[in-house]
Amino acid sequence: MHHLSTYRRRIRCLEELVRIVKSGGRINVQAWAMEQAEDSKRKFASTDVFVPFNAQPKYLDKTKIENSNNQNNSVAELCARNYDNAEYDERKGLVVFQRYCHMYREGEMEDLASKIEGTKIIESGYESGNHFILLEVL
Repeated sequence: MHHLSTYRRRIRCLEELVRIVKSGGRINVQAWAMEQAEDSKRKFASTDVFVPFNAQPKYLDKTKIENSNNQNNSVAELCARNYDNAEYDERKGLVVFQRYCHMYREGEMEDLASKIEGTKIIESGYESGNHFILLEVL
């Protein structure tokens, strides 16, 4: 749910999970937390940020580069040039995209879950830089 940009989309996501899970079933949701350990490499300036996503060229659509005349560049370089808002990381040989992430604050997931009918919070907490909730579908 950390890639959903609005409150309504997050609510809709939980509603859809409840719709597809049988009564008595459980739903486990984990997402990055705003609160990170002191030694964490993840530090966020706000709850809504863009973070780098490193993509291996073999997973990208090659049709975007098939007509390229530049034979001296790597597949990753060509992909980065032909995808909007992508960069080439020469050191890693990867295509880097910026992806949206919402960082959850303590209590935020519980607040969202409390708005969803037909569920009960079994457990919630913080673990390894993530907030989580475990819901039971009633």
